[in-house]
Amino acid sequence: MTSKAAEPQSEDAKDRLAPLRLGVLIVSAAVGLSAVWGAWDAVGREPRVWALFGFELITLAASVIGVLVGLGKFREAPALSAFSIAGTVFASATLGRFSAIVTRAADAGSEGQAVRQMLKDPVFDARFLASVVLGALALSLALGKDSRSWSKLAGGIGAALPVLATLVWMLGSGRAWLLAPVENASDIARVVGALLGGLALVVLASMAVHLVVRAFEVRLDPVGVASAAGRRGGTPRKTAPANPNKGA
Repeated sequence: MTSKAAEPQSEDAKDRLAPLRLGVLIVSAAVGLSAVWGAWDAVGREPRVWALFGFELITLAASVIGVLVGLGKFREAPALSAFSIAGTVFASATLGRFSAIVTRAADAGSEGQAVRQMLKDPVFDARFLASVVLGALALSLALGKDSRSWSKLAGGIGAALPVLATLVWMLGSGRAWLLAPVENASDIARVVGALLGGLALVVLASMAVHLVVRAFEVRLDPVGVASAAGRRGGTPRKTAPANPNKGA
């Protein structure tokens, strides 16, 4: 009786995941088609960019796995699979398009100029957008409609934003401000403020990691005999107390 009652719930869960799997399938198929073109473009004209060719093959392999995930061939951990595909697409696009720009662009004199050109490259922008969509689909697959998980994830992202903003600032003008020589009292105050700010950023980063991990832990079933018995539809078996007179 219990197993029959639990079966419709699993079917409902599959129905809820179906649109998300379809999204993974569509995005992965589009990325795969672009990877086929990218592989041909890497070696079909001069100068050939073999690094780009290799990364396009990696992207193509990831897109094939994404299509299989969308078709339901990998029923275990579809969210983790989608996350992995999103990361692979983004990393391959970054390294591959950077290699192509450095090799082919005449005005890519420095790494900074090559990065700026890559950020304006339509193929890179499309792959970046695809990886963001795949990441969002993976989050939806992992967290479902659990409001507690989404609230913890939002809190973790909010705690991480100041850390990321500070890192971006440090890559720009912030490094010169921080490393300026200490010559007077205001410079000492600047160093003390930087130390306190760094401590606050460490706390925020720890909070962000904790909240993100908790967002996914909320979705996990409690571990133990009682939960396992509940999933089987039974009740935990009670252990009889030991009889001290037995065997005497």
